[in-house]
Order: sequence, then structure tokens, then C-alpha cells
Amino acid sequence: MTDTVEGRLHPITPWRRAWAITATVAMLVFRDLPELAESAREWPRWLLALLIAGVALLAVTYGYGSWRKTSYRLTPDALYYSSGIVFHRRRRFELAHLQAADIRRPLLGRLIGVCTLRLSVTGQSSDLAYLGTRQAAILHRALLANMARDSTSESTSHNEDTARPLMSVSPRMLALAIVLDARIMASAAGMLLVGLMPYLLSTEPLALFSLAGVLGPVWRMTARPWIQWFGWRVTPEPGGNRTQFGLFDTQHHTLRHQRTQALLLEQPVLWRRKNWVRISLATAGHAPQLLAPVATYQEAQHLVRDLYGPEAVDAMETAGPAPHRARWATLFSRALSYRAASGYLCVWRGLFLRNVVHLCPASKIQGIGLLQGPWQRRLRLATVRIELAGGPRLKARHRDADEAAAIAAAARASSIAAH
Repeated sequence: MTDTVEGRLHPITPWRRAWAITATVAMLVFRDLPELAESAREWPRWLLALLIAGVALLAVTYGYGSWRKTSYRLTPDALYYSSGIVFHRRRRFELAHLQAADIRRPLLGRLIGVCTLRLSVTGQSSDLAYLGTRQAAILHRALLANMARDSTSESTSHNEDTARPLMSVSPRMLALAIVLDARIMASAAGMLLVGLMPYLLSTEPLALFSLAGVLGPVWRMTARPWIQWFGWRVTPEPGGNRTQFGLFDTQHHTLRHQRTQALLLEQPVLWRRKNWVRISLATAGHAPQLLAPVATYQEAQHLVRDLYGPEAVDAMETAGPAPHRARWATLFSRALSYRAASGYLCVWRGLFLRNVVHLCPASKIQGIGLLQGPWQRRLRLATVRIELAGGPRLKARHRDADEAAAIAAAARASSIAAH
């Protein structure tokens, strides 16, 4: 059991929003600056000095009082966070519901030695800002120790070697992956074409300024992901994995195995020749979280084995295609597959721009439905819909009607057995 850890935030914390107050005061002062300067000439110097000293004293008193009233306390069961001078607020984070504890170090924070600790609970996130670097490391280790205590032995057994990184993404591979993503490049090219259209129609050099309106979105789609995901590395933690990335703003994300609902593998069309995939984890109450922006298929297998075990890799290797007559129900029937084995479900979909694979344990299933439209009834087809707790909705589309009923029954039995 972890001992109680308590302390206060960094003394710079009360001033993290001081820029807004400073900007407001500066706007009011500079708006009437000539009048103030004229009237100030008639005031005694001792009065000006007293006013400046009074304002400085009030600011220092507010900052010190706010810092003294802002504290945290970590117990074996919960993290308590208190703040506020006039209106006192106290928050409690149950460690049993804690999904992740992540450290974020922006560039300016790295220069002055502070960082932000983000706590992710089901459906929401809260920040402890700012903590000293050493202080955040101590609290982060204590949180991870509590999170690992709640993890099952099955989830921790796959992380015996916690020193060696599971995978890392080189800057060259990351840049090439962004360039080869057809959806990103097509969107960027379309935006640049729209920005160039006034110049192409008028041939006036001044019309090139229309590019300024699209350079921002193009930057966010192309160069910004490379800067944000630079140096991506996945290392094992007790009960989960930890991702570290960022060229200027360094971030650390902890992904708990126990909270993972499903694993998603995406493969854009131009990645298939290199056999690269993007890996995401679906967790309850959150959007899919990135486990690796790009990885080889062998690295993906290694991560799946670390997360779920070798049985999940076997379920992912063999696909069960939809029946041949499903081509009359959809043009993409050859891209639809389903496989259930050893307590894991795997669904394939996508054909041209992006191939997507969903993998989930049967123990995460919350609901099972059988859908059959009028055209499916005529073709003796049906779709099995599998509901997860806060995760994606898996669908085994256009299966044989008898096979769909068997899939639903088997998934229901596997879910009951797993629980």
C-alpha cells in the first residue's frame, strides 16, 4: 500500500492566468494614458510610490494566499485537490476510476522547471498545474503504483520487462508515414488549390496572399503532427503502457490495460506496401487514444501480444470473409471479415483509402444485437452488432443469417463466461 503523499503546487501556479488580468489593466491604462500622465504630474511623488507599493503588495498577498490554499494529498484510495481563497473548492479523484495520469511539459515549462499532471477519469480530465519536475515525478510514480495495485495479474503478466521500450518511431519513418497518408495529402492539396485559385484566375501577384488563409490548416495536417509525435516511444508500465512524445512540448500518457475496451489498427492505402499500421486504443468515456502513430506489422503484433496475449494475435491473423452473395448487398463485401477465437473478437472493414481492424476481448462486451434489413432478408444475410462499454461499436456485416445467429450466441456465451 502506498504511503500518503501531499504537498502544494509550484509557487508560479497562481500567476498562470495573470496574463488576462495584466492585459485588461494595460488596456484600461493605455486607453487613457495621456489623461493619466497629465493628472499624475500634479500628484506628490510619495503618493505615486504609495499607490505602486500598494498594488504590488496586494498582488503578492493574493499570489501567496492562493498558493497556500492550493494543495493536494494522495492516499491509497483517492487524490484530494483543494484550491480557492474566497470560495474554497475540494475535489476527490477515486484511484479505482483513474484511467491515466499523464505528464505534460510545454517548452516554457521545461525552461523554468515546471509541468502539468493530467488526470483522466471516466468521461473527464483535470489538470494539476503547475508542479515542479521532481515533485510531479514523485506524485506520478505514486499514482502509477496505486493504479498497478488495482490491475489484474493477467494485465501485469505481459509487462515483465519494464526497462526496455516496446517500440519507438524514428523521425524519418514518421515523416514518410504522413506523406504517404493519401487522405491527409489529398486534403492538403485541395486546400492549396483553393488558395491558389484566385491567382490562377487573375494572374495578379497580389492574389497569392489568398494562400495565407489555407497555410494554417495545411500546417496542422502535415507538419504539426510530425512535431507533436516526434520521438514517439512506448514503454511498459505496471498494468499498462506509457507513451512519450513531442519535439517542443514533451508529453507522457499512461494507458491502462484494465481500462482498454478494444484495439484499432488502421492502414491507409499507401502504407500497405510497407505493411505499416496506426494503432489506437478505445477506452471507456474517451475518444480512441493513440498507441503508435505508425508501426510495422511485426511491432503491432508485439504490442497486441503485450496487451492481450498470444491468443489475440492468433485471432487477428485469420479472417473469415463474408459470403459470396454479400456482393449484392455492398460493393465492399470483399473487405468485410469477422473472426472469433480464444475469447477475442476481430472485425475487418475498409477497402480503398483505409483498412481498419477492430480487436476486443469477449469480456468487454456489454450488448449484442442482430440486425437484418429487407434486402438482407432476401439474400439470407444479417449483421451482428456488438456494443462495448464506451468504446467503438463493432459490426460483423453481411454474414450468412445462420452464421450471424451462431456468432451472436457464441459472443453472448463468451461474454457470460468471461464475466
